Amino acid sequence: MSETANGPAGFLRGLVRGERLLVGLGLGASTVQQAAVLALPFCVQHGLDDGITPGDAGRTWLWAGLAALVAVVVAAAGVGASWWSNLAANRIAHRLRADLAGAAVALDRSAAARFGQGDLAMRATRDVEMVTGWVQGLTRWARVVVTVVTVLPAVALLDSVLLVVVLVSMPVLALVNAQFPARYRRTNEALSAAHGDRADTVADLLSASAAVRGLGGEHVLVGRHDDASARVADHTMRVARIGAWWVSVPPAVLRAAIAVGLGFGGFAAIDGRITVGGLVAFVSWMITLTTAVGVLVDLLVNRGQARVAARRVAEVLDARPDVAAPAAPVELPERGALAAEGLTVVRDGRTVAGPVDLAVGPGELVVVTGPTGSGKSALVRTLVRLDDPSAGVVRFAGVDLREADPAQVWRRVGVVLQRPTVLSGTLADNLAMGRDFSHEELLDACAAACLDEFVASLPDGLDTVVGERGETLSGGQAQRLALARGLLPRPPVLILDDVTSAVDVDTEREILARVRARAPETALVFVSHRPAVVAAADRVVRLAAPAEMEVVGG
Repeated sequence: MSETANGPAGFLRGLVRGERLLVGLGLGASTVQQAAVLALPFCVQHGLDDGITPGDAGRTWLWAGLAALVAVVVAAAGVGASWWSNLAANRIAHRLRADLAGAAVALDRSAAARFGQGDLAMRATRDVEMVTGWVQGLTRWARVVVTVVTVLPAVALLDSVLLVVVLVSMPVLALVNAQFPARYRRTNEALSAAHGDRADTVADLLSASAAVRGLGGEHVLVGRHDDASARVADHTMRVARIGAWWVSVPPAVLRAAIAVGLGFGGFAAIDGRITVGGLVAFVSWMITLTTAVGVLVDLLVNRGQARVAARRVAEVLDARPDVAAPAAPVELPERGALAAEGLTVVRDGRTVAGPVDLAVGPGELVVVTGPTGSGKSALVRTLVRLDDPSAGVVRFAGVDLREADPAQVWRRVGVVLQRPTVLSGTLADNLAMGRDFSHEELLDACAAACLDEFVASLPDGLDTVVGERGETLSGGQAQRLALARGLLPRPPVLILDDVTSAVDVDTEREILARVRARAPETALVFVSHRPAVVAAADRVVRLAAPAEMEVVGG
């Protein structure tokens, strides 16, 4: 079922149901805590009225001892409420972040394009923190409910006039409080969107600044970030302004009620209708009620933030890749040829690749070449089913790739993309990527990619840390690392997207020879315009204008 099927409120309820035991324990402890807090004025009242008796210290000690016991209960219950609520919130946060990570990596390019990288990071951090902050505050609802349920009858027992003062303040309080939630929600939604936009500009600033520095483009990136930050600041101040009024005005209504009640209660004490201890208890309970209203406002603010955050989190969890598994996927054979027939890629109403016919069998090397803009990268993504074709079909061993599970397609048809991805960690981490390969297998793949001499020259070999995004590697080394990673699982078909563009011609020829010698049964599709690659091909597919294609060789 969709995460947003029942709206943000239903999404939040589902999270709580998963940790209902811990949340229930926290609510129980918070209930005990607040009941004890409200018992303190009762102890003070009777301590003043009954305990202070000349020559009789016993009753004074009795009520003082009871007050001390109540204080211990408040402390113990407070610890329990905080511990259980925080434990529930942390477990929910861990689960949400794991689900978000899984959902994000499952998205293909077109689905992920609906979210910016920075925005996705904000949904996994700031938005999750807002949701878990709401979970942590759930136990505080018990304090509000217990206070209201206890204070009204307690005041009624003291004096009917004081009860009227409290009851009159309630509709005024409700009317004042009703002015804020909708306004706060709208401004907070705008703030969340602004945070996502700024996170995207930060991601661009960090990833692209070096590339555009020589062109002076870093000033543009900084300017975009400054504009986005200014919008965040503006929306933050709007949220803060509404929040400040919301936090201040409702408690002020009850503080005014305390002043009125103190006046009426004072006359009642003078007339003997209530005791001084009773008047002290009334003021104490009203102060507690005022605090509870402040807590209620905080909870409503948190709920508004959590609903906005829940909607943003659920949008990611609900997102589905455009390249999806069919309801009844067809099993792909272990080995076979890859063939494309009439393959065409259209984006935004424009043909960017094709129509193309291509076939490559075990042990063959087919080179795809063509000028910039002829759709080589689009063709690569379609052949490996990172995207689906707009027209035509791609088959492995005669099976349409759209009829198979994408995960199985990617095990049969490997790909090394033009821009290599290097993660923070060691060379071995980047090669294995969590897969189970022996040290010898890693070295063998490095040898096939002509990376073996480089690895041997390092003091720590494959245990060498390459740094964030491979900053310690040259372009050619990063390409060969990515190639070795693609060779490791020995896929039946391997598609290489210009993976030798950063190496010299001699190294390129050596790489081709080693790759074909290591995997003589692997079908290779190599996208490149380099003469040495084209010369080594069994067949060459030349891409020109999207509607033209020439096949050379036989």
